[in-house]
Amino acid sequence: MMLWPVVIGGISGLVLVGALYSTGALQERSGLAVLLAAIAFFWPVFAVQADATAITLVLHAAVFVLFAALAAFGFRKSAIVLAGGLIAHGVFDVLVLFTGHPGPVWWPAFCGALDLVAGVLVIILIRTHRIPA
Repeated sequence: MMLWPVVIGGISGLVLVGALYSTGALQERSGLAVLLAAIAFFWPVFAVQADATAITLVLHAAVFVLFAALAAFGFRKSAIVLAGGLIAHGVFDVLVLFTGHPGPVWWPAFCGALDLVAGVLVIILIRTHRIPA
Protein backbone atom coordinates (compact mmCIF):
# COMPACT_ATOMS: atom_id res chain seq x y z
CA MET A 1 0.00 0.00 0.00
CA MET A 2 1.29 3.44 -0.93
CA LEU A 3 -0.51 5.45 1.78
CA TRP A 4 2.45 5.77 4.16
CA PRO A 5 4.98 6.88 1.56
CA VAL A 6 2.49 9.56 0.42
CA VAL A 7 1.86 10.74 3.99
CA ILE A 8 5.55 10.77 4.91
CA GLY A 9 6.49 12.44 1.60
CA GLY A 10 3.86 15.14 2.07
CA ILE A 11 4.99 15.82 5.63
CA SER A 12 8.60 15.88 4.44
CA GLY A 13 7.71 18.47 1.78
CA LEU A 14 6.06 20.60 4.43
CA VAL A 15 9.01 20.30 6.82
CA LEU A 16 11.55 20.91 4.05
CA VAL A 17 9.89 24.10 2.80
CA GLY A 18 9.29 25.21 6.39
CA ALA A 19 12.97 24.73 7.23
CA LEU A 20 14.12 26.52 4.07
CA TYR A 21 11.71 29.38 4.75
CA SER A 22 12.58 29.74 8.45
CA THR A 23 16.32 29.88 7.72
CA GLY A 24 15.87 32.47 4.99
CA ALA A 25 17.07 30.09 2.27
CA LEU A 26 14.02 30.89 0.15
CA GLN A 27 14.82 34.59 -0.02
CA GLU A 28 16.78 33.83 -3.16
CA ARG A 29 16.27 31.13 -5.77
CA SER A 30 19.44 29.06 -5.55
CA GLY A 31 18.11 26.76 -2.84
CA LEU A 32 15.05 25.88 -4.89
CA ALA A 33 17.12 25.37 -8.03
CA VAL A 34 19.48 22.96 -6.25
CA LEU A 35 16.51 21.15 -4.69
CA LEU A 36 14.83 20.63 -8.07
CA ALA A 37 18.01 19.37 -9.73
CA ALA A 38 18.92 17.12 -6.79
CA ILE A 39 15.48 15.54 -6.63
CA ALA A 40 15.64 14.74 -10.34
CA PHE A 41 19.10 13.20 -9.95
CA PHE A 42 17.74 10.30 -7.87
CA TRP A 43 16.24 8.56 -10.92
CA PRO A 44 19.49 8.05 -12.88
CA VAL A 45 21.17 7.00 -9.62
CA PHE A 46 18.46 4.38 -9.08
CA ALA A 47 18.89 3.22 -12.68
CA VAL A 48 22.62 2.70 -12.18
CA GLN A 49 22.08 0.98 -8.85
CA ALA A 50 19.51 -1.38 -10.37
CA ASP A 51 21.84 -2.21 -13.28
CA ALA A 52 19.02 -1.08 -15.57
CA THR A 53 19.06 -1.44 -19.33
CA ALA A 54 20.82 1.21 -21.38
CA ILE A 55 17.47 2.55 -22.58
CA THR A 56 16.22 2.98 -19.01
CA LEU A 57 19.46 4.65 -17.97
CA VAL A 58 19.37 7.05 -20.93
CA LEU A 59 15.69 7.83 -20.32
CA HIS A 60 16.25 8.69 -16.65
CA ALA A 61 19.41 10.63 -17.45
CA ALA A 62 17.45 12.63 -20.04
CA VAL A 63 14.73 13.39 -17.49
CA PHE A 64 17.42 14.57 -15.07
CA VAL A 65 18.96 16.83 -17.74
CA LEU A 66 15.53 18.27 -18.51
CA PHE A 67 14.81 19.10 -14.86
CA ALA A 68 18.36 20.38 -14.28
CA ALA A 69 17.93 22.71 -17.29
CA LEU A 70 14.57 23.83 -15.87
CA ALA A 71 16.28 24.46 -12.52
CA ALA A 72 18.94 26.61 -14.21
CA PHE A 73 16.30 28.52 -16.16
CA GLY A 74 14.17 29.02 -13.05
CA PHE A 75 17.19 30.21 -11.08
CA ARG A 76 17.68 32.96 -13.66
CA LYS A 77 14.01 33.84 -14.17
CA SER A 78 11.61 33.15 -11.30
CA ALA A 79 10.86 31.08 -8.23
CA ILE A 80 7.45 30.39 -9.83
CA VAL A 81 9.27 28.41 -12.54
CA LEU A 82 11.07 26.43 -9.84
CA ALA A 83 7.84 25.75 -7.94
CA GLY A 84 6.26 24.65 -11.22
CA GLY A 85 9.26 22.40 -11.81
CA LEU A 86 8.75 20.76 -8.42
CA ILE A 87 5.10 20.19 -9.24
CA ALA A 88 6.00 18.83 -12.69
CA HIS A 89 8.50 16.46 -11.11
CA GLY A 90 5.81 15.34 -8.67
CA VAL A 91 3.53 14.55 -11.61
CA PHE A 92 6.41 12.67 -13.26
CA ASP A 93 6.87 10.63 -10.07
CA VAL A 94 3.16 9.79 -9.98
CA LEU A 95 3.32 8.62 -13.60
CA VAL A 96 6.46 6.56 -12.90
CA LEU A 97 4.61 4.89 -10.02
CA PHE A 98 2.55 3.01 -12.61
CA THR A 99 5.52 1.86 -14.70
CA GLY A 100 8.42 -0.46 -14.15
CA HIS A 101 10.91 1.91 -12.54
CA PRO A 102 14.40 1.25 -11.19
CA GLY A 103 13.90 2.80 -7.74
CA PRO A 104 12.47 1.44 -4.53
CA VAL A 105 8.79 0.55 -4.93
CA TRP A 106 7.74 3.27 -2.46
CA TRP A 107 9.93 6.07 -3.91
CA PRO A 108 7.59 7.50 -6.57
CA ALA A 109 4.75 7.91 -4.03
CA PHE A 110 7.07 9.45 -1.43
CA CYS A 111 8.91 11.78 -3.81
CA GLY A 112 5.77 12.69 -5.73
CA ALA A 113 4.00 13.78 -2.54
CA LEU A 114 7.08 15.69 -1.35
CA ASP A 115 7.44 17.47 -4.69
CA LEU A 116 3.77 18.38 -4.98
CA VAL A 117 3.47 19.68 -1.42
CA ALA A 118 6.75 21.60 -1.66
CA GLY A 119 5.81 23.14 -5.01
CA VAL A 120 2.37 24.23 -3.83
CA LEU A 121 3.78 25.68 -0.60
CA VAL A 122 6.39 27.68 -2.51
CA ILE A 123 3.65 29.10 -4.74
CA ILE A 124 1.66 30.05 -1.63
CA LEU A 125 4.72 31.75 -0.13
CA ILE A 126 5.28 33.68 -3.36
CA ARG A 127 1.63 34.70 -3.74
CA THR A 128 1.47 35.90 -0.12
CA HIS A 129 4.69 37.90 -0.66
CA ARG A 130 6.62 35.96 1.99
CA ILE A 131 9.36 35.12 -0.53
CA PRO A 132 10.34 36.88 -3.75
CA ALA A 133 9.18 35.54 -7.07
